[in-house]
Amino acid sequence: MNDRTNAVRQPTMAPLLPGLPGLAWTEIRQAAVDCAARGWPVLPGTYQLAEHAGWLGKPGAVGLEPVDELWPLAATRDPDRAMDWWTRRPYAVLLACGTSVSAIEVPAVHGRRALAHAAGQEAGPVAATPFGSWLFFMRSDDGPLRPELADPARAQLHDGGTWLPLPPSAREGHPYRWRVSPSSVRWTLPTSTEVQRALVASLRRPHTNAEPGTA
Repeated sequence: MNDRTNAVRQPTMAPLLPGLPGLAWTEIRQAAVDCAARGWPVLPGTYQLAEHAGWLGKPGAVGLEPVDELWPLAATRDPDRAMDWWTRRPYAVLLACGTSVSAIEVPAVHGRRALAHAAGQEAGPVAATPFGSWLFFMRSDDGPLRPELADPARAQLHDGGTWLPLPPSAREGHPYRWRVSPSSVRWTLPTSTEVQRALVASLRRPHTNAEPGTA
C-alpha cells in the first residue's frame, strides 16, 4: 500500500489575506472547527467575496469546488488544523462524504414533509441549499437508496467519493442554511434506514397544500 494514502495531506494553501469581512469569516471558521471537532471530515473550498464575483482560493476556479485536487486526502477531523486553514482564508466549508457522514438530497417540498413526519426523532441535521433542495445528513453505511427514492428527481445519495458544501458556505451570494442544526440534535446522526424511512413515508402522505419550492 502506498504510504501517501495514509498520510494526512496538507492542501495547497494560499497566503494570509487581510481585509475580509470579519464577522462572516469568524462564522465560517467556527463552522469548520466545530464540524472537525465532532468527527465530520471537512476540507477547504473555493469562495467569493461578493455575489457574482470571481472564485478565489484556487487558480482557474470557475465555481465552488475543493481547493485541493486530491481532496479526499486533504479532509481533516482535526479542529486545530481546521482553525489554521480557515484563519488563512474564508474558504467554503466542504464535507467529504462517505467515511463517516453522508447525505440524501431531496426537493425542498419533500424535505419539509419528511421533517414534519420525522417530528425530530429521525431527521438529524438538515440543511437547505440555495437552489431548492434539502440535505438530510446521516451516518455512512454504504447502503443504497430504497427503490421508492431511486429516481434522481426524487432523491440523490451523496456518499463515498463526493463532497457537499456545509452552512454557512455560499454560492453566488446565496448561503446554505441549517434547518436542523447539528448542535440542536447534539450532533447525533441517524442511520440511512431511519432517514429513508421518513423520506419514503412522506412520499406517501397526501399533499393538499401548496408549498414553496425554494429553501
